Amino acid sequence: MIPIFKSREDKLKDYLVSVLDDYMFSEVSDEFLDAADLGFMRGTPIPIAKEDLKAFTENGLSTTKIADNIAIVIGADTHFKHTDIYLQYLNKMFDDKLVLVFATKGEECLKIGNYRKGLAYLRAGLMFRNEALESMFCYANGCRYWYLSLEGEEDQDDLITTLKSEALEYFEHCTNAYPEFAQGWYYLGYGYINQGQYQRAQIAWRHYMKCCGGDDPENIKEIEARLVDLDDPVKIEQGINLLAAGRMEEGLKVLEPYVDTKYADWWPLHFNLACAYRELGHITEAIEGFLKVLNLSPSNYDAMIALSELYAQIGDAEKAEKYLNKSKLVTEN
Repeated sequence: MIPIFKSREDKLKDYLVSVLDDYMFSEVSDEFLDAADLGFMRGTPIPIAKEDLKAFTENGLSTTKIADNIAIVIGADTHFKHTDIYLQYLNKMFDDKLVLVFATKGEECLKIGNYRKGLAYLRAGLMFRNEALESMFCYANGCRYWYLSLEGEEDQDDLITTLKSEALEYFEHCTNAYPEFAQGWYYLGYGYINQGQYQRAQIAWRHYMKCCGGDDPENIKEIEARLVDLDDPVKIEQGINLLAAGRMEEGLKVLEPYVDTKYADWWPLHFNLACAYRELGHITEAIEGFLKVLNLSPSNYDAMIALSELYAQIGDAEKAEKYLNKSKLVTEN
């Protein structure tokens, strides 16, 4: 079931509300409201872009300009106090084609790097028509465009994480509501890859191959290659899931052969193996595994804690304290 967008937790509000600095609010005359049969808006201030203040004072604003301003406000802050009235205005004055207008305006902003305003338009589309394919897909893609533009910026980790989560959720909603829409499956696969969910990526891309109908030869060739590359990651994920289910021997049988492959430098492989060895009481192998993790991921807090506990277990107090102190340093930093 697709959630009502205006009722969701607004995870992006704090990153978007700065766009409202360019807007002020003013009530419109009763004459205008009566003439347009908008009595329900009496006493409700409408947003006005500062650049339009002169035009508003002299001639008022057109219905489309009011809609444009409303889109930015409810898209930046989905819980804005006048949202219900604003949505009533949009529904009275416009039909479903407004979704495409917001999508177009949003994409135009994204193309020039104005991601906040672009996302505001796209979120307004969801506020207006919650289950429209264009609303869901364009919003998911908008989040994707923004986080791709931020990659490598360490001070933006929280925003990137939120954008990836939002994009993944709405690509999922697209494919659930419109399972024949190939592009939804295409991007959903990449969303799962970003989360390290290789089995789900494999399933999504297989759906894409069924839905695309041969109409997208370049992407088809790309996904065919991706599916081949996923064979080993999917098997590794299956092995990790076996370990998580407590089926240690089965999981080890799947994972251990990968230690001598190109995945030897992938620290999560060694971490999961080490956890399994520890669970089975193979202390020496567990210690070796966690040391490999730290060699590949020097700030890995969980590996440090595990080593401290394992060394304490075998009576090596010096090394137990060493790794405990390292873990504290990581926490402090």
